[in-house]
Amino acid sequence: MKKERFLSVLVVMGLVLGILAGCAAPATATEPAAAATTEAAPVVAATTAAASNAAPTDLQIWSFVQQHLDFYQKMAGIWNEQHPDEQINLIPTYLDWSAMHDKLYTAMVAGEGVPDISDVEISKWPNFMNGEIQFLDLTSYIAPYKADLVTNRLDIYSKDGKEYGVPSHVGATVMYYNTELLEAAGIDYTKIITWDDFEQALKTYHEKTGKYMTYSETYGSYQFTVLMAEQGKDLVTDDGMPDLNSPEALKATQLLRKWVDEDIVGFIPTGNADTDEGKAAVANGDVAALMYPLWYMSRFTDVMPNLAGKIAIAPLPVFDDSSYKSVGLGGTGTIVYKNSPNADLAARFITWAKLSVEGSTTLWTDLGFDPVNKKVAENLDVTHDQGNKFLAYFETNPFDVLAKVQDKMFTVKTMQNAGIINDYLSATTWNRIYVNQEDPATVLKETQDELMSQAKK
Repeated sequence: MKKERFLSVLVVMGLVLGILAGCAAPATATEPAAAATTEAAPVVAATTAAASNAAPTDLQIWSFVQQHLDFYQKMAGIWNEQHPDEQINLIPTYLDWSAMHDKLYTAMVAGEGVPDISDVEISKWPNFMNGEIQFLDLTSYIAPYKADLVTNRLDIYSKDGKEYGVPSHVGATVMYYNTELLEAAGIDYTKIITWDDFEQALKTYHEKTGKYMTYSETYGSYQFTVLMAEQGKDLVTDDGMPDLNSPEALKATQLLRKWVDEDIVGFIPTGNADTDEGKAAVANGDVAALMYPLWYMSRFTDVMPNLAGKIAIAPLPVFDDSSYKSVGLGGTGTIVYKNSPNADLAARFITWAKLSVEGSTTLWTDLGFDPVNKKVAENLDVTHDQGNKFLAYFETNPFDVLAKVQDKMFTVKTMQNAGIINDYLSATTWNRIYVNQEDPATVLKETQDELMSQAKK
């Protein structure tokens, strides 16, 4: 990892405008990035449905991730086999992250051109919760599955007691260790329990190799959010207002800044590991440890085949025994347009496709998403299937790690000001603190003041 001490605000602003969110914007990234960046031609879902006299119902569906559309198509085929008298034709449209959300919002305001079903990435979710909500209330459709679900993921896509979005995964955040690199430096990752242990490993790695074991994130806020969450603190108050000048925020930034000052962490291109440049740095061995949700597994399997068998998944280090062990980060809620003429059918299909045991299992086997349906995680045929590409790739079983942390996971709130907070931290705050090395307390206070001036109540 090249130690860079200058990254201009101008460059970062370019990143803010240009990088897809995530699972698209790295700060809230969730899923595999699709290669194309233009609208895909609608394709009628191929099915092997039983013959029926009923005409299939067309359902328009939008996403900013092609792999999601592939999943929906697959589930539509299964639905048609199981519902011969209620056939559906999914008509998928792929748009890049920014264009899709902008087009969806504009269409809903205009009341025309809205798809029946659409993905909405978590950082964009608050934009659709203002005024009269155009999403169908899915509470009654989710109810048949709810007893088996990790319910805090439902809370993220809810408002005033109504559930509007169907989650894709738990998004538990873990630590990924390159064991080949760590062992060469004499480091046993299984001995890293606390952040003090992690800091000692950073020092040892740098001393032995002259390289950096991990990096300081300057675009996005995953590292900061993890350190805040372990202290039981969110980036916003209960009413969604920015809360960036707290003792917990200062403790988090001071720890990361200490590592920068002691020259035991470096910087990577784009300041984030979920961009093409960031993933290349991980693949090249410039990063030996990184904290990301379990959905980052697909980044390894899809674009880093050279690291197969060399990556271990482990629980995050913690401050002490009272710390939260993990936090769910990133996410995509799938919604149904409330004025769709086929809203009932669309709602029944999408809740089944993502929340049933069958659907949640497929989300794991095909996309590597840690399942929202708890029955999947309890099925040994699924969690120990060595034919699964994710289980075959990693040294450790992600379900074993999930079992260790799921009893004490923190839930972050995604509310009306989430977008402006992430944008400002990425464009300004982190560069001031970590690159320009300004006083963290001063910068956090000024960040809070600025965000409060922009915030929506």
